[in-house]
Amino acid sequence: MLFTTINRQGVLTLWPVRLPSEDGRHDEWNRSALEAAEMAQKRWIRVAANMGLGAYEVYEAVGNLPEPEWPNVGFQEVLRIGFKDRYIADLNHPVICRLQGES
Repeated sequence: MLFTTINRQGVLTLWPVRLPSEDGRHDEWNRSALEAAEMAQKRWIRVAANMGLGAYEVYEAVGNLPEPEWPNVGFQEVLRIGFKDRYIADLNHPVICRLQGES
């Protein structure tokens, strides 16, 4: 799942979080990331990796922070920002050609 995020400096990014497998299993990194993403939809948070825990720790902002100011950009621009032009835009892309057995 991709989450569109913005930080306090107004930097827009995409945050990929792996969903549980078909049997419902989830590793702790992705489980904690998904929980953080759900929390972040309602309030400002900070996410920090805890290597000893093997998961992310989530810290909620204690101040009374204003709502984020989202830029007025379309979905294509969000993709360009999030993937930094590392995505397949047409059927002539080298990855598609390779998958189809072309050189």
